[in-house]
Amino acid sequence: MPDHSPPLTIYKIGGSLLDMPELPQIIQRVLAQRPGQAALLVSGGGEVANVVRKWDRLHHLGDDTAHALALKAMDISASLLAHFLPGARLVRSPRQVRMAAQDGVISLLCADCFVKAAEAQGHAPLEHTWRVTSDSIAAWTAEVLRASELVLIKSISAPCGMDAATAARAGFVDEYFPSAAAGLSSIGWVNGRAREPMIETWQKRV
Repeated sequence: MPDHSPPLTIYKIGGSLLDMPELPQIIQRVLAQRPGQAALLVSGGGEVANVVRKWDRLHHLGDDTAHALALKAMDISASLLAHFLPGARLVRSPRQVRMAAQDGVISLLCADCFVKAAEAQGHAPLEHTWRVTSDSIAAWTAEVLRASELVLIKSISAPCGMDAATAARAGFVDEYFPSAAAGLSSIGWVNGRAREPMIETWQKRV
């Protein structure tokens, strides 16, 4: 059966933005800049993920347990976004993402279930270390879904002139991001705290 879904853009919502009262309006303003595109939102873990990091330091949870809990932290943040965007749909598999796109509905990633479902379908597994954060999970998801674009919405301006590896060393994205995003054709960036949050092209493959 042919896939009649519109092109998909994945928006990674930085956890540092979750304390902004105007975040729902910022998200809607950014989404409006890609009319005709299906939208999948990937939420950063924010303060909940920081708690998991603290637990890992205190209790030596191990990579697998810390990774699993960090994915669940992202799911808590996604539930907050669902509260902001009541018309959006939580998605747990590539199939559910396609269905939401066909229905014209904004989708919100349930990271824990989605990662498990995609890996079970044979996609290369993510590294289970703190080198991987929601940046890389969003890039990995974009690769799995063959998204037309990944847009990173953060609290800082784009690292213009830097490639992904340089940006990772400088702390703009996580350490694993250059590997996770290597196959992506287009990566945009939004400073969510700017007066006018606009999508800038950061990385583009010709």
